[in-house]
Amino acid sequence: MSDNNYTTKSRKFQHLSKEKRAQIQISLDSPTPKVKIAKMIGIARSTLYRELRRGSTTQLDTNLNCYTRYFYDLGQKVYEQNRANSKNSLKFAKVYDFIKYAEKQMLEKKLSPDAICVFVSKHKLFDKTVCSKTLYNYIDKCLLKVRNIDLALKVKLHTSKRKNRKNKKILGKSIEERSDIINNRIEFGHWEIDTIVGTSSKSSVLLALDERTTRMRIMLKIKSKTAKEVNKNLKKIIEEYKELAPAVFKSITSDNGSEFAKLREVAEYIDIYYAHPYSSFERGTNEKQNSLVR
Repeated sequence: MSDNNYTTKSRKFQHLSKEKRAQIQISLDSPTPKVKIAKMIGIARSTLYRELRRGSTTQLDTNLNCYTRYFYDLGQKVYEQNRANSKNSLKFAKVYDFIKYAEKQMLEKKLSPDAICVFVSKHKLFDKTVCSKTLYNYIDKCLLKVRNIDLALKVKLHTSKRKNRKNKKILGKSIEERSDIINNRIEFGHWEIDTIVGTSSKSSVLLALDERTTRMRIMLKIKSKTAKEVNKNLKKIIEEYKELAPAVFKSITSDNGSEFAKLREVAEYIDIYYAHPYSSFERGTNEKQNSLVR
């Protein structure tokens, strides 16, 4: 055939626009044959027939008889949905081996997506991976066997916007005064501190310290949740490092609990910082480890 639309020459195919879909719907209301409709719009016959399958739906007339009619907006909606799914499927297929590995680790070893991604990246187990946020998205979309209830911490997470409350109880330097070296975990020797108390009134108390860069944890059982007991045991920990102590303990960040009110008395060379009230996320490493201990 002489018409350029029906030659075997290679040409660049383009996706139908919303306007062309509207033209198809209008043209179908006329007695024009479908072959001529494809010519008028400038698309291949096969493209037209695929679009009709995509955007057609069964209707009932006034006599309750079924008939099939094409709607351009339905065709557009189905097209957009297919495009979104094809992108996800393509990416999902490329990282399939990693996804199956992550799925197994979450179900059998109860590891979080964050821990899996860090481990895989560190040991270079796969050529192609996705970030932990994408893993969480796959779980939310039910693309994995894993569900949110299978993740130890996911169901406890709050996605609401956090606001820092004004600190009425000034015990020392605010966390806002910390340097970027501490905030960005660049240097070893900066710790977060907290106490862990059991559920009953007679439960034991644990003193927990976490180093921000290495995530190294020191945990010690203490007699009570008091400033005196915390300082006594913290001094005991620091003294074990002897002359290395100033290099190991450069700063400590705590919450505003009364048991940490006298931390400045432990050692003069240690900078003490206090987080904002009701802002446990500012000591994320410490709080996450504590939740696993509990």
